[in-house]
Amino acid sequence: MVSLTLEGGSTDCLYTEAPPLIEVLSELFDRYWAVAARLSDAVTPSAPGPVSAGAGGGARRPTEEERQLLALFAAGVKDDAIARQFGISTRTLRRRIQNLYAELGTTNRFGAGVAAARRNWL
Repeated sequence: MVSLTLEGGSTDCLYTEAPPLIEVLSELFDRYWAVAARLSDAVTPSAPGPVSAGAGGGARRPTEEERQLLALFAAGVKDDAIARQFGISTRTLRRRIQNLYAELGTTNRFGAGVAAARRNWL
């Protein structure tokens, strides 16, 4: 089964049992897999840039956990998986996410990414 669109909300797909098509799709997957970035690379923080004041008031640098959260948000990782990676409950993670949103003056992951970029946290 293969998605027919690149949009995340689409349910259009193609189902095939044709060996030549399956072989081509498998080869395509293997090639992308070979050059894919590891998830652990996505959470390795880069050197922090200059800090600017944002919605939270005073200028400060993000914590290691905040940098990791933002990187995992960007990678599209779900809350349950992030909580497991941090070794905490999903409820605790969501409380920490809400604290990050409050610090950044936003209410969602996209807004957090925009606000973090404006503060040079990314």
